Formats: sequence, structure tokens, C-alpha cells
Amino acid sequence: MNKITFLLALLSLTGVLACGQGSKEVSMESSADQATAYDLKTVDAAATTAMPLKSEATELGTEKLEAEKLNQGKKIIRTGNISVESKDLKKSKTAIDALVKKANGYYEQESTTTGTTYTNYNLTLRIPSSQFDTFLQGIEKSNDKITEKSIHAQDVSLQYYDLESRVKSKRIYLARYQNMVANAKNVKELLEIEEQIRQLQEEIESTESALRAMKDQVSYSTLVLNLYNSDSIIAYSDSGFWLKTKEAFGFGWELIENIFIGAIGIWPILLLLLGTFIGWRKYKKYKRTK
Repeated sequence: MNKITFLLALLSLTGVLACGQGSKEVSMESSADQATAYDLKTVDAAATTAMPLKSEATELGTEKLEAEKLNQGKKIIRTGNISVESKDLKKSKTAIDALVKKANGYYEQESTTTGTTYTNYNLTLRIPSSQFDTFLQGIEKSNDKITEKSIHAQDVSLQYYDLESRVKSKRIYLARYQNMVANAKNVKELLEIEEQIRQLQEEIESTESALRAMKDQVSYSTLVLNLYNSDSIIAYSDSGFWLKTKEAFGFGWELIENIFIGAIGIWPILLLLLGTFIGWRKYKKYKRTK
């Protein structure tokens, strides 16, 4: 009986120990799961918090870069149109030539239109931007009358510095690809690297060409100038009588010139008519004496 009781007590003790161990394992697994879940939540929260900070940092960096570019100096393209009425066209043209030379500018295009009662100079000038305002003041201070004037300014700072940045970036990539040529493992890889080099060189040349053109527009302002003569008689005439009279005299003189030139052109016919007339007179005189 005592043996049976002992065995039952032993079995009960073993069951209690087993249950305790199982509860401990379950408790440990539960704690591990909770720890894992906590870690994942912490990582997600940190990522969620960090992303806006990164985005804000990127925006701040972009704004700072743009501000630094603008602080380097604004790039302005200035263009203009001006019409000048002159009483002494030759004198005014000489004065403008002197102003252009003094400003170290040049004529990009120069043409003259001349009619019966008018003469116009159509000029396209390139003036250094630093001298542009001084050049305009020189024209305004002259005795000529400015009948039309319009000046435009375009800020191209962002485009200008963007082109500069592109050139620098592409040159860095080009240098890297050129260094990779010596380390090419096979012909296929070498050809791929050379193709990348060719594309980068073309892009650099295109970007540099656009940058040079923009630099030229920024460095030299463009002014289209129309210089024309004025007639005091026409200016003070209300009825236009003097204009019509002047045009009539001009037409008459041109008619005389055309007749004279035409007569020279038909001299053989005139000589034949003259010979015929002289011969007829001699024949008639001969008939009378007979």
C-alpha cells in the first residue's frame, strides 16, 4: 500500500514539474513574440519619422543651392529697340559710330534704305552689358529726337547655372568612364564603355554650346536702332503742299534724266532720222533750183 502511495505521489510531482516547464516555455515564447513585435513597430516608427526629415532636408538643400547660385551674380539678357529722327543724318551716324567704338561694341548688322525723299539706317548693335546704359544715355543727350524706345530685361540666372552644373557633372562621369577603359575585362565591356563615353562627349558639346550662346547674350546686349532723316519743310507743313511740290520737281527731273538716257540708247535711229532729214532738205533745194 505504501508502495502504491509512493508511486502516485511520484507521478503527481512529475506532472507538476512538466506543467511548470511548459508554462515557462510558453511564457518565454510569448515574451519573444512581444519583443519582436515591439522591435518591428519601433523600426517602422523610426522610418516613418525619418522620411519627412529626409524630404525636408532635400528641399532645404535645393533651396540653399538655388540661393547660392543667385548670390554668385544674376545673369540678365537685355534687348531693346529705338528709333531716332535726325535733321543731319550723316552727322548723327558719325556720332553713333563714335559711341559704339567708345563702348567697345560692334555692328552685327547694318543696312541703308534710300528713297526720293528719305534715307533710313537699320542698325543692329551689340554693346557690352556694362556699357549699355551709358550708350543709351549718349543717344538721349544728342540733338536728335527719339521717337520710339523699348528696353527688355530677362533673368536667366537659373538656366545659366543649371547649364554650368550639367557640364561639370557630365565631365565627372566622363572622367570615370575614361578610367574604366583600362580595366575592361573583354571586348564587349570595352565597346559599352566607349559608347557611354561617346554619348557623354556629345551631350557635353551640346550643353557647352548652349552655355556659350547664353554667355554671349548676357555679356553683350542687343539694340536694334532705326535712324532716319527729317525734313523741316515737311515737318512744319500742315497741308502737304510743299511735299507735293517737292515730289513734282523730283518727278520732272527724273523724267528729263530718263528721256536723255533713252535718247542715248536709240542714237542709231536718231542718226538715221537726221540723215534722212538732211537728205530730204537737199533734195527739195535741188528741185527748186532746177
